[in-house]
Amino acid sequence: MFDIARFKEIAAAYKRDFVSTQWENEKYKWEAVKWFQDHWDVNAPDFPEMLNRSLDRTFNLLASANHFPKGMIVGLARSAPEEVRAMFLALFNEGEDLFQRMSAFKMRASVLLEKYGNGAAQHYQNENAVSTYLWLRYPDKYYIYRFAEARAVASVLDEECQFKRGAYAENIRSFLLLYDEICEAVKEDPGLVSLFQSQLTEACYPDPERKTLAMDIGFYINRYLLQKDAAAGPVKWPDEMPDAQAASSQEEPPQACARAYTKEDFLKEVYMTGRSYENLTAVLRNKKNLILQGAPGVGKTFAARRLAWAMMGEQDDSRVELVQFHQSYSYEDFIMGYKPVEDGFQLKYGIFYRFCQKAANQPDRDFFFIIDEINRGNLSKIFGELLMLIEKDYRGQKATLAYNGLAFSVPKNLYIIGMMNTADRSLAMIDYALRRRFSFFEMEPGFDSQGFMRYQDSLNSETLNELISKIKDLNREISLDKALGKGFCIGHSYFCGQDTCTAEWLHSIVDYDILPMLGEYWFDDAAKLRRWENILQGVFQ
Repeated sequence: MFDIARFKEIAAAYKRDFVSTQWENEKYKWEAVKWFQDHWDVNAPDFPEMLNRSLDRTFNLLASANHFPKGMIVGLARSAPEEVRAMFLALFNEGEDLFQRMSAFKMRASVLLEKYGNGAAQHYQNENAVSTYLWLRYPDKYYIYRFAEARAVASVLDEECQFKRGAYAENIRSFLLLYDEICEAVKEDPGLVSLFQSQLTEACYPDPERKTLAMDIGFYINRYLLQKDAAAGPVKWPDEMPDAQAASSQEEPPQACARAYTKEDFLKEVYMTGRSYENLTAVLRNKKNLILQGAPGVGKTFAARRLAWAMMGEQDDSRVELVQFHQSYSYEDFIMGYKPVEDGFQLKYGIFYRFCQKAANQPDRDFFFIIDEINRGNLSKIFGELLMLIEKDYRGQKATLAYNGLAFSVPKNLYIIGMMNTADRSLAMIDYALRRRFSFFEMEPGFDSQGFMRYQDSLNSETLNELISKIKDLNREISLDKALGKGFCIGHSYFCGQDTCTAEWLHSIVDYDILPMLGEYWFDDAAKLRRWENILQGVFQ
């Protein structure tokens, strides 16, 4: 039995925050149950579509952090509908032991992953996901199980039961006992029940047994109260609570938090002005699709990843995907296609298709798909029907894919960043149909940016300073050249990435990077090429 006095303090805080913040943020749980109850039909002729629709309102309950169980179980259902139908029939069979049903569901998911997973590493059908399905089906009996949350709540309430990593069956039984106790305490608080009932709408499950309300109080304890300064409220928490709060929601070792990444971090690493950064992010937010174009060496690829981090606010590479287009890249690589296997051919999902599904399963977080050398591929062939779907106004709208005949959409929280080298004469103009769906941002050499000048000062080399001065003069001449233009200027990245500056390093840049490039630019003007060779080499005299 837990400390009832402590629970009453928590209930008072919960009621205080309920109308102003808690209900508005969490009412989707009751809406998810009502939606599921209205749409679930295990005998539906089109089981995968029914499953997908019935889970439509679960949002981050089945898609959070790096876990997306809804997307995976629906995908498996589309590949093996009768097998997945049988899994749910067995899971919802209340005549069998609960833990055995949950374990069997996980085991069968592993079997289907191996057969139909298209190379996916996980099926994400862990105890948290499986308990969510049970709660949706039987909301008057079950709760959503989260190991870290249950452990934290038990500690806060001085509950006797213990939660141990790896003790799955014992933990789930203790969890049900704990939350049943909370549920009974909720029922005995008429003010709380009345407040809850006053907010219910027709779209919400009425929760007659108050199971979901009890579950939400556990969530409130773990997610909100534990993050507040103890001095700011009436509740005092045990010293060990920060560790419990930091634990992950699965029975797995907690993963390290992504490091925060800000505009200031971006400007320290990417030699761009603050105004250019603001323009860049505004354009990408508005258009959803952006191409960074510029001369060689301006750091387009380097900047693209850091732009994603800055817009996300953290260095979370699980939400960033990088590919490089080339002449052989195809729709089958990008979206889906039949690939040879041992006994014939099998439909495989491409990298962009999988990444879109990942983004769709986490609609409250931004995702970034980065394409290096975007103009080297046959873009109409690679994108296919996605030429329409990637457009901002069509985000979230569905179209039928050519291979599997299923509806597909590009989510609104996915941003596409392409890179294009404007100095590559061998490449044709980018496809016009794709061009009008992208905004283009010109990246220029950053020699005059504050970041580069600080870096230049840190190397403390007169030779480097003189060489940079000559490169800036060279860029002015290239910009005025009618056959070239500013898209052929020399970028700053040739001079980056060093802690110390040596004459050997500078010589190698001039001899093996810059002069060969000038040889291509002015292949028909030997005098100009010779003049600039003398100017650059003269820096070392």
